[in-house]
Amino acid sequence: MKIGLLAGSGKLPLEFLKSASQQGNETVLFAIKGVTDPGIYEFVDKVYEIEPFKLGKFFSFLKKERPDKMAILGKVEHSEALSLKNLDFKAVTFLFSLKDKRAEAIIGGIIREIEKLGIEVIDPSPFLSHLLPAKGVLTGKLTGDIEKDVEFGFKIAKEIATLDIGQTVVVKKGVVVAVEGIEGTDRCIERAAELAGKGFVVCKAARKSQDMRIDVPTVGVNTIEKIGSLGGKALCIEAGKTFIIDKDEVIRRAKKFGVTVIAV
Repeated sequence: MKIGLLAGSGKLPLEFLKSASQQGNETVLFAIKGVTDPGIYEFVDKVYEIEPFKLGKFFSFLKKERPDKMAILGKVEHSEALSLKNLDFKAVTFLFSLKDKRAEAIIGGIIREIEKLGIEVIDPSPFLSHLLPAKGVLTGKLTGDIEKDVEFGFKIAKEIATLDIGQTVVVKKGVVVAVEGIEGTDRCIERAAELAGKGFVVCKAARKSQDMRIDVPTVGVNTIEKIGSLGGKALCIEAGKTFIIDKDEVIRRAKKFGVTVIAV
């Protein structure tokens, strides 16, 4: 089977490509210049490079290659698309056709355009099941104070994720300190530390009806480094709906900083 991947930044695209190749599939990468890590090119059978937000070129390559199935993984800055800079005619007309400009709507619109070509856009999680944690404490100690903040913060994170505002909420002693917006998780955590100091809890959740093809929550070493270096005491993620990149290293760093990691 030929599987295509439209890849943003981060390590998730590489994990997917390795898994797809190991299962005997032919892989085709649609890479975004300056966004996709060129280091993953060696792990695919064929690569097409696209300038950022050049949708016309992407669909031209897609029609030429005609993969059996397609996945979309990795991060592309939403704010750059909204600036309308460097967009080709296809991208401009596509964006103006959308009533909703939130990330879920944009990616969902691209999926519909791909499927008009008769190419199925798949849920990539069967190829990434090793990155999805089960429920429980992954490392650290779940104290009463942390448990209260986790229970409080996770419910709110779930609501803002469903509204497609962001996926992350930072709480401290039953108070919402920061909510993720278009700036991303790292900046949200930094802002929380500036406002509340040490001892905060970071909660990250998927949408209530999470389409696993679209913008699935992802954490990695950078997330733990950010929380630990700024004095956070816990990270709460959603079991089965959050990808953990480099899980062993995440746990090692969490232990080093004394950060509790729990999947709920």
